Amino acid sequence: MKRFLKYCLQLTLLVVLVLSASLFFVPDVVSENSILAALPDKEKELAQLGPGKIVFVGGSNLSFGLDSKTISDSLHKPVMNMGLHAGIGLEYTARNIVRFAEKGDVIVLASEYENFYTDNFYGEMELVSVLFGIEPDGRALVDIRQWRHLAPYIPTYSAKKLKNFVPSLWQRHKQLPVDIYHRLSFNRYGDAFVHWQMPDQDYMPCTRNSGKEKLNPEVSVFLQQFRQDLVARGARLLMLPPVIDREAFAAQQTMIDSVTYMLKKNDMAYIQEPVNYAFEKPYFFNSYYHLNKKGVDIRTQQVIRDLKPYILNNNP
Repeated sequence: MKRFLKYCLQLTLLVVLVLSASLFFVPDVVSENSILAALPDKEKELAQLGPGKIVFVGGSNLSFGLDSKTISDSLHKPVMNMGLHAGIGLEYTARNIVRFAEKGDVIVLASEYENFYTDNFYGEMELVSVLFGIEPDGRALVDIRQWRHLAPYIPTYSAKKLKNFVPSLWQRHKQLPVDIYHRLSFNRYGDAFVHWQMPDQDYMPCTRNSGKEKLNPEVSVFLQQFRQDLVARGARLLMLPPVIDREAFAAQQTMIDSVTYMLKKNDMAYIQEPVNYAFEKPYFFNSYYHLNKKGVDIRTQQVIRDLKPYILNNNP
């Protein structure tokens, strides 16, 4: 029995050592060319814009949903779309953007609704990929509480990292095509544009609220601190609803109403009613959060109209 237990302990230790080595030292050959790897590219562009810019912050409803050049031309401000993936989580995405905020900036937060009432807020496997495969310096932005949430994802990520790396040793010379989820699928304004000329794709419908969902109380506290951090750097925060297809809006109506009420209660109300960003299905590409080019053009014009009073008149 003692020999068996010793063997199990040795095997466990070996697995831990292999996964730890994979986590910290093995390249992430999948993420390095994915849209997640566009994060440092976007940050580099953002850092070059200087003060007085408009920065959109959120997930893929932004990355697949704006024509930022048109917004920049219309509002006469530099614009950067930092939207990427909801799986990175609202907490990390917002904390990260504070580092780049400067005097006169307008930060427009348009986060997917699930970030307010699911564990999306803390980040999921996508954030682990960012922290250990793309931007290790970002680990300094993650506190103990958030690490506790991310911990279950780490062993699986380490194993997948190693599994993908070994066959890649014989395929490193191959050039992957630039598809809609490639690092290079963004223009210099941060907008995903490769899909603009592609036909729409079918996508899974949104799951209807069960009635058991609850707002994450930590989100409200976090957003208030986020706003204070931005103000301390001379920037302003505006809350804008994410774009979503009308059927998904109806499916999430209960929690969307709760999110809207929570923001109003904390003096952080959306500058436009969420229902006005619920679009019909023909305007979506491959997700109830991803617009096709027709949808991008309509949403872009609506964003311009909604932001104009706050940008041109410098309203608080």
